[in-house]
Amino acid sequence: MWFFRALLLVPFILMGPEVIAAATGQPEGVAHVSASVADVLGTSTFLIFATMLAVSPLHTLTGWRWHIVLRRDYGIGMWAVATTDLILAALTTGDTFPGHFTARLGGHTFLLMGTISTLLLVPLVITANRPAQRWLGSHWKWIQRLTYVVWLTILVHLFLLFDLSSFFLFAVLLSVPLALLRLRVVSRPWKAARQARSHRVVRGVAAVALVAMFVGGTVPFVQELASKGSAAFIQQPVDDE
Repeated sequence: MWFFRALLLVPFILMGPEVIAAATGQPEGVAHVSASVADVLGTSTFLIFATMLAVSPLHTLTGWRWHIVLRRDYGIGMWAVATTDLILAALTTGDTFPGHFTARLGGHTFLLMGTISTLLLVPLVITANRPAQRWLGSHWKWIQRLTYVVWLTILVHLFLLFDLSSFFLFAVLLSVPLALLRLRVVSRPWKAARQARSHRVVRGVAAVALVAMFVGGTVPFVQELASKGSAAFIQQPVDDE
């Protein structure tokens, strides 16, 4: 379990050298952070979100429960990475988005959607604990359903960035199995069949197809993070232009 929690530190480790260089006033420090922050922290945020969304579908497929706590941990981790991304972008991307720092938060539609996504995480994080769950009662689930709004705003953010190509399509691809396994018309019969140990072949084939879709959509983001993250770590950010 601690291994999966430790993965949440990866984005901060990858960006660490550049952030330290910028904070200590080293030449090109701010420029390097500006060039890397969206690719490293933005990509990390989406990967953490996708992993968090996969917790419940994995329970549906397998019946496992040991990983359920990761849903909360990854939700909080996603907020931490997204907030760091937002702050660093607002402080360092003045050359790309000139003007007041608010222009770096909402000066373009895709920036605004990213900022909205991050802000919507705040009530989710604040209520991600048992005292809040007891205090809010039945209202707690309604607040947690903001997750689906965040899901939508992130997809819109990616669409505005990449149009109907590249990472937007990969994000849609990995979202399909995660959405399907949340539908009661799918999850309830699946759980019943799993508990009855019936339809094993059908469930096996379907599970392979669903997992393949999720992995197929996730791998490009992992590759992007590995490439841009390693470049940021050695303070040689990749210029996409």
